[in-house]
Amino acid sequence: MKNKFISAVSLLLVLLSFYQCAQPGILTGGARDTQAPILDSAMSTPNQQTNFKKQTIELKFDEFIEVKKAATEVVISPPLAYNLKTRVKGKSVILEFDEKEVLRSDATYTINFGEAIQDFTEGNKLENFTFVFATGDFLDSLSVTGNVTDAISGKSVEKAIVMLYDVMEDSVVNNALPFYFGRTNKTGNFTINNVKSDTFKVVALLENFTNYKFDNSGESIGFLEDPVIISDTTDNKISISLFQEEGKNRLIKVDSSRYGQLKFIFNNDPKAATLDYEAANVEVYRENLADTLFVWHNTAVTDSWPLVVTVDTLRDTIQVRGVERDSFLKKNKLSIAKKSNPTAIKINPLKSLPISFASPLASFDTSKIKLYADSLVTALPVEVAIDSTERRNLSIRYPWADTSYYLQLLPGAATAITGLVYTDTFTQLYEPSPRDVFGDLTLNIRGIQPGTAYFLELLFKNDNLVESFSVADDSLMVKKIEALPVGSYSLRVTKDRNKNGRRDSGNYYRKEQPEQQRIATLEELRAGWEVDTEIDLEKLFTAPEKVEKPEKPEEPEESERPEGERPEGEKRERGN
Repeated sequence: MKNKFISAVSLLLVLLSFYQCAQPGILTGGARDTQAPILDSAMSTPNQQTNFKKQTIELKFDEFIEVKKAATEVVISPPLAYNLKTRVKGKSVILEFDEKEVLRSDATYTINFGEAIQDFTEGNKLENFTFVFATGDFLDSLSVTGNVTDAISGKSVEKAIVMLYDVMEDSVVNNALPFYFGRTNKTGNFTINNVKSDTFKVVALLENFTNYKFDNSGESIGFLEDPVIISDTTDNKISISLFQEEGKNRLIKVDSSRYGQLKFIFNNDPKAATLDYEAANVEVYRENLADTLFVWHNTAVTDSWPLVVTVDTLRDTIQVRGVERDSFLKKNKLSIAKKSNPTAIKINPLKSLPISFASPLASFDTSKIKLYADSLVTALPVEVAIDSTERRNLSIRYPWADTSYYLQLLPGAATAITGLVYTDTFTQLYEPSPRDVFGDLTLNIRGIQPGTAYFLELLFKNDNLVESFSVADDSLMVKKIEALPVGSYSLRVTKDRNKNGRRDSGNYYRKEQPEQQRIATLEELRAGWEVDTEIDLEKLFTAPEKVEKPEKPEEPEESERPEGERPEGEKRERGN
């Protein structure tokens, strides 16, 4: 028993010894690698060669590497006709030209690797690494810099391609590769190095699929109207605005099934469409809605008459018939767009009261339009007009007081362009909202450049148009708009080159630059307050892109504010 006990203890000690030896330890490999791969120039294809002959390029580094996103990060200027093949072999990057590739003579090529080269273990990136070679006797050494912005927002455009052509024909953007190109970074800036001294056509593109050609209607383009001379004595800095061309309009469908109304459906907005007709005693009114053009008419002739619709290069002649007019008028009547509400409707105390009909109006009869105040039995004298900007609306104006109003439209109150007559009776109760639930806005507009027209649109909550107007040739304009709903407003400003009251895009082949547009965000409008703000139009278009700012410290109480000091962008309570 004693020997068995000693043997058991000995075995236990041996097992404990093995267990302790098997315990894992923590391996420490020193400090973490944070350094990017380093090129071994002695073992690599020489950089900045002259009289370069097409060959495989090997770039060897001091550690194992990998190449990520080679298709987008590794770019060569001038661009090649065939893709440059990129692969990794251990610590080397191997670049191979296609056997059909023919390099340009007397050209300096730059291969930019972006952030593609990284070490294999930690992913440390070798940034802004380039390989340069020349097929001629020397390396070109000039640089071109600049920035690319969006024509509408003015913001920087990232990943745009800025291209230099040594051929001046406009068609090169469709059928040829540029001589040099560069890409914009996050701030919209670009640099093209190793450029030769020459005259270049300059075009910028933001492509959906990179092929260095302007061949897609969805691509954005920008260009300089005149060639630039690049030399060591010129300021080789370029600024370009990108825009999307408005595609050519195509008429998809014409619907003339209803008398008095023609419906033209296009593939684009037909805002630029023109109408021509020679029919006598015919009134024509047009309405645009998205991609549809409505044409209302009142023809009474039995013979057809031609209406010519022209938009872009499209010209269509529609034969309009009036033979259905009598039966149309017998079977139809003019109606109000919305039915009356059993409860009182709130209205703006400083605005006219709009009554919207289903069709554009031609005339009205004031004797059939009655407005009563509260319990009065005598009709009030009102001003009635057809809205000049929206002919479906009948505008009823009265100096509204703090009381309720009863409106009555009798049969015959209005007649549409088509000849339809209102034959029903409409009644509705209205109550002006208190004046102090609204706010007032005063715009002090400065910086109006001589010879420049601006089209301004006041927007409510970013996209609802409140009012539009144009300014030109004045050093200062004050625009006051009263009784606005409270909330956020912005001012959309267009440099209206052709003074047509809208923004027009550019066109590359017609050498038309886009009309620039900017948005000015106004201060929040509060109930019972007036916002008095200044808008400098020239600064709006020339100010640099805004960057994020730290939070503004709290305003001091009025008692703490120095005497005579007012907060930026004054707000004041109306009446004070």
